[in-house]
Amino acid sequence: MCGIAGLMTLDGTPPPAVPLQIMGAALRHRGPDGDGRYRSGNVGMVQTRLAIIDLATGAQPLYEPGGAALIANGEVYNYLELREKLCGARPIAFSTQSDCELPLHLYRRSGLEFTQHLRGMYAVALHDPGTGRLVLARDPFGIKPLYYAETAHGFAFASEPGALIEAGVVTAELNRSARNELLQMQFTTGRETIPGRDCGCASRQDRRAAAAPGAT
Repeated sequence: MCGIAGLMTLDGTPPPAVPLQIMGAALRHRGPDGDGRYRSGNVGMVQTRLAIIDLATGAQPLYEPGGAALIANGEVYNYLELREKLCGARPIAFSTQSDCELPLHLYRRSGLEFTQHLRGMYAVALHDPGTGRLVLARDPFGIKPLYYAETAHGFAFASEPGALIEAGVVTAELNRSARNELLQMQFTTGRETIPGRDCGCASRQDRRAAAAPGAT
């Protein structure tokens, strides 16, 4: 279990450091082995790591030669097969032994369809400064949690809604409709969440991409 969170501003300014620090601290219990930070342009991301695979060089964020950066929570089960396949098609210089480095290189080759190659349980956030794109992706069954909020100032995401609330991104307002749905069916449908109406949950097979102003 790891924790990921991040901010993307709408006006293109660098994201404030304090909310990122607060979200990282709120997710610390999910990953005591690492505290990764990333800021580039109008995007900032944090990751708290529980180290399981590649203890030595798997610290996040992870980077690829084209400049994209990634933070992740979860495990890519078929990373060894993907690694062998990528090396056979066109040699790639991997910088780690981490299973989470594979999505970066797959994104560079397949664009937003990179998740079609992955088997596992994962929630990832990938920033591509070259296109101004921030990509969030979650496994098809939604095993790993991923919450997001779209506000007047920008876009934010986190592994837990509490991180968004503590950072002041969303208010701690009870969504009675989502609560009633959970009590009736033991799960919620769609993207609405119980903690607040400003906060959404990435649904099954959901993939979201946000772009900076002026980016294509």
